[in-house]
Amino acid sequence: MSNFYDVLIIGGGVNGCSIAYQLSKRNIKVAVLEKTRVGAEASSAAAGMLGAQAEIKEKSPFFDFARQSRDMFPELVPELEEKSGVSVSFIKNGMLKVADSEMEKERLLEMLAFQKQEGEQVEWFTNRDIQDMERGITGDNFGGLYIRGDGQVKAAELTKAYARAAAFEGAEIYEDTPVLNILKENKKAIGVQTPAGAVYADKVVLAGGAWSNMTVSEEDQLPPLVPVKGECVSLRPVKPVIDTTLHASDFYLVPKPGGSIIIGATEHEGEMGKKVSAGAVQSLLSKAFSLVPDLQQAEWETAWTGVRPQTFDGKPYLGRSPIDGLWIAAGHYRNGILLSALTGKWMADLMEGKAEVQEWISAFSPQRTVIQKEGTPVDINH
Repeated sequence: MSNFYDVLIIGGGVNGCSIAYQLSKRNIKVAVLEKTRVGAEASSAAAGMLGAQAEIKEKSPFFDFARQSRDMFPELVPELEEKSGVSVSFIKNGMLKVADSEMEKERLLEMLAFQKQEGEQVEWFTNRDIQDMERGITGDNFGGLYIRGDGQVKAAELTKAYARAAAFEGAEIYEDTPVLNILKENKKAIGVQTPAGAVYADKVVLAGGAWSNMTVSEEDQLPPLVPVKGECVSLRPVKPVIDTTLHASDFYLVPKPGGSIIIGATEHEGEMGKKVSAGAVQSLLSKAFSLVPDLQQAEWETAWTGVRPQTFDGKPYLGRSPIDGLWIAAGHYRNGILLSALTGKWMADLMEGKAEVQEWISAFSPQRTVIQKEGTPVDINH
C-alpha cells in the first residue's frame, strides 16, 4: 500500500466502490479501505430493486436524484460488466405496487397522479388486471400501481462489479483493512490510521454505511446515522410463480434471474445484530403466502439480515462534512443500490468542483443538520 493518495474511501460497499470507480476513471489516485470484504454488509443483503418511483408522491430533489440514477443503469451496467467481468443480472421487469386496503389505494392513486404529471411511465391496474398479469396472485386486493420502468440487479454482484471496474481503472482496493481513526492536522482531515500504519490523502470519504461514524470521535460531531436492521428470506419455487417485482404496503417479493424469490424486509430501528428471528421469518412468509399462495410449495433457501443507515430526514448525506478534507457518502437507507450509479458520479463531481445542481448540493449536504438545527449560514460549497 502506498502511503499517499488523492482520495481515501472508507468502506467497500456499493457506494464506496461506485465513487472509487468514477474517480479512477478521471485519473485520480484512489484507495478503498474495507474492514472485512467488499460488499460484506448492507450491499450484499439488499434485494437489488431499482425502485425510483416506488415510494414517492411529491416533487423533491430526492425523487429527481433517484430517477436520474435509475436511468443511468442501462448504459452503466454494460460498461461495468465489460471492465469487471462480473454479470450483475440487470433486468427491467417492472414493479407492481399492490393496494391491500382502501387507504393504501388512495395513497397509490395520489402517487399515480403525481408521477403521471412528472412524465413517468405508470398505470393503474384493477384487481382483474393484476390477476391477468400475474396469475400467481390470488385473493382480494384493491388494485395497484404498475411501474413499467423500474428494474433490478443482483446487489452483491453489482458491488463486486463496481470494485473490479474501479481496480481496472487503477483504484487500489484493500480488504481486511479497518480504519482505526481519522488523522487530522490543524482541524483538517489528512488521512487515516490503519493497523498497518498511517495512510495520507488530500481528501477522505466516509462511505461505511451504518458504521460510518464509528471511525470518528464524538467531538467531531458528524451528522447522525441510525442503524435499521432488516431481515429477508429466499425461496425457490419449483416453477416460476411471478415475473414482476411485487411491492405491498409493508413487504416485497423480488423474483431473481435463476429462479429464487426474495421476500423482505423487516425493520428494527437502532439494531445492528446479525440474528434472524423466527418471528420475522413467520411474518414475511405469512404475508407472501397470502399474496402468492403457490409460494407455500417453494423450496426454502436461506434467511439473512442487513443493517441500513438512516438519516434524520430520509435523504443521504452526500458532500463535505463539517471537518475540512472529510467528505461523507452515507445514509442511503433502503435505496443504496438504486442511488449508487449517480452517487459515484455526483461525489466525483463534488470533489472536483464540477457539481452544478445547486438544489442537490443543498438537499444532500451533510451540513444541513447544522443549518436546520441552528440556522447557521454554513458555506457547504467550499
